[in-house]
Amino acid sequence: MKKKSLAAGLALALTLSLTPVQAANTTYPDVARTAWYSTPIAFCQQHQLMDGVSRERFQPEAPLTRAALAESLYRLAGSPLEAAGGEDNQDEASPFADVGPDHPNFAAIRWAKHNGVVSGYEDGSFGPEDPVTREQIASLLWNQQGGQEQEPPRAPFTDLEAVSDWARTAVNWAYQAKMMSGNTDGTFLPQNNATRAEGAAIVMNYAKAFYGLSYGYTLPAPRAVRPNTYNNAAYSLDPETGFLSYLDGPYTRGIDVSAHQKEVDWSRVAATGMDFAMIRAGYRGYTQGAIVKDAYFDTNMRGALNNGMQVGVYFFSQALTPAEAEEEAYMLLDWIRAYNVTYPVVFDWEEQDKEDSRTQGCDGNTVTACALAFCKVIQNAGYTPMLYGSPKKVYTNGILLEHLQDYPFWLAHYTKDTAPTSFRYHYNIWQYSSSGAVDGIDGRVDLNICLTPNNWSNVGGRPDYSWLLPF
Repeated sequence: MKKKSLAAGLALALTLSLTPVQAANTTYPDVARTAWYSTPIAFCQQHQLMDGVSRERFQPEAPLTRAALAESLYRLAGSPLEAAGGEDNQDEASPFADVGPDHPNFAAIRWAKHNGVVSGYEDGSFGPEDPVTREQIASLLWNQQGGQEQEPPRAPFTDLEAVSDWARTAVNWAYQAKMMSGNTDGTFLPQNNATRAEGAAIVMNYAKAFYGLSYGYTLPAPRAVRPNTYNNAAYSLDPETGFLSYLDGPYTRGIDVSAHQKEVDWSRVAATGMDFAMIRAGYRGYTQGAIVKDAYFDTNMRGALNNGMQVGVYFFSQALTPAEAEEEAYMLLDWIRAYNVTYPVVFDWEEQDKEDSRTQGCDGNTVTACALAFCKVIQNAGYTPMLYGSPKKVYTNGILLEHLQDYPFWLAHYTKDTAPTSFRYHYNIWQYSSSGAVDGIDGRVDLNICLTPNNWSNVGGRPDYSWLLPF
């Protein structure tokens, strides 16, 4: 490629061939969900094809660099670990004078050079931070496909003659492949730079067309969901306390608390006959996504344990990617390491309907992928992972239980007069009231009944919950 001067502007001059899909959330505050580029950026984030400039910023209007595009193509190829020449072959080890082993995209650029995807400039440099032009994008994609023996039909761009000779075949191909379709006035503007948002859209289209990728995370194969087989006639409500019993099998009673309950007198709570407490460890903010420890977590854990109660913990998640869910799980593990947690460690994902909520409109595929990521981290640490949800969020656009049958479920369903739940799937804990009155707690508190047929103690250092799997 010959080095070209930078185009004067970064105006949107490329009509992108976007496949219509629902608008998608990303973890970047500078990517509005209503923006045209939210879906391609979310797609690239889901498939880890294109990173933001930082954890907090994607910078959609900034120029796409040559290194960033090479990195995307490298990741699409599976980030191969092939050695491009031996250690003694310095030309292969460092194919360009301006790309050393310490460059963050070194492996990708070396791979791209070794596989004929890029050839660099005539002076032997690559210009990794140079903005990439439209004709360069076409050429990189064409090279990635290995070219074709047959010359593609001529693209109908009015400025096709302005395309560099080395890129014209690639531009014709990119048009025919519906990767790049030009402007409404018929021009292509080959030397204009592409923005990072445009780059994400092109990478998404390319990944769909040539790698078979689709919007959404890849989930394990669905399995039959175990039905609700509890005996509704066996539920018994104490009219004085409002506590629920189950007369047809083992059960324990419990509450779940957070900073909303403030100071709790745990000796008085234990005296009411409560067996366990599910304690909120922390949460992720619903706007900026910061992780925050519950202000009363340690106090509640010590109080419940010191008064003979068993404890489980939950994290109020607002994760938008499995990576964020894993981050939440690892933070939670750090918080609970000093405590004897014998009840489950729970992933509690709840959509917020506020206008500025980062999770607003999030789809079930994403929520389920986050749940799986969280549970795997917790399971590998030797605890029992659990999922939390309401009938509405399970039946509609929340966690998809058919992909989560390896884990127990905590049902939140408040029925009229505490009638037996109509939830048709199996659950292990039922949060049956949000307006319970328990001595030792000022105000209302959630009441729970656990119908697990044995305790949650770990077996051999790892949780044993084979008994709760589907038939």
